[in-house]
Amino acid sequence: MLQKSKIKYLCFMKKLYSAALFEGLDNEFIDLLLDNKYRIRSYAVGEVVALQGDVYKSLLIVEEGLLKAEMIDMEGTKMVVEEIAAFRAVAPAFLFAKNNNLPVSIFAIKPSVIVSISKMHLVEMMQKNQRVLENYLREISDRSRFLSERLRLMTFGTIKSKLMNYFISLTKDHNCEPFTIPHTHQELADMFGVTRPALTRAIKQLEESSLISRTGTRTYRLHQ
Repeated sequence: MLQKSKIKYLCFMKKLYSAALFEGLDNEFIDLLLDNKYRIRSYAVGEVVALQGDVYKSLLIVEEGLLKAEMIDMEGTKMVVEEIAAFRAVAPAFLFAKNNNLPVSIFAIKPSVIVSISKMHLVEMMQKNQRVLENYLREISDRSRFLSERLRLMTFGTIKSKLMNYFISLTKDHNCEPFTIPHTHQELADMFGVTRPALTRAIKQLEESSLISRTGTRTYRLHQ
């Protein structure tokens, strides 16, 4: 029994060592920095990790699974702001903000394990090692850049132009190779802040214009 517990602990720590916050640090030093001052919690699919408006007091790191950050306006319109994969921190820019209320709700979209590090202990780690501070600032900067691009994608142009930009981003360097949309139509509609019928209609219009062609379930080929 003890052997199984030890193996489980080692597997957990191996994943935690991969967190962006600890990039460039050796495992033994990470253990010293953490000093067992963290909490672990598991979440089932669909379970709420945090609600929009909650005060953000501890840094959450996705140790395993996948989360989505969703914003809801006063009329109940939902928009998926981003998905947060394993080893990334949740909303790092808001932990030290004067107004540190979360602007989004966080849900698990896969079975997930979340590590929580208190703000006070995070500051202690940054004071002990400059690399932790640099990694934290880099993650905030990278996330800000990503969200700026996301805002541009969501704000400017028609639904069709937004979809085309999104599809181009999925193809990356694959040129005319088929790409797979990793979301359902409803999830895409939530991402773009439109209704599902409007999104389905826009995809159909792109097909009719020969800008894209369907090659399988959620799989398309881009024509430019």
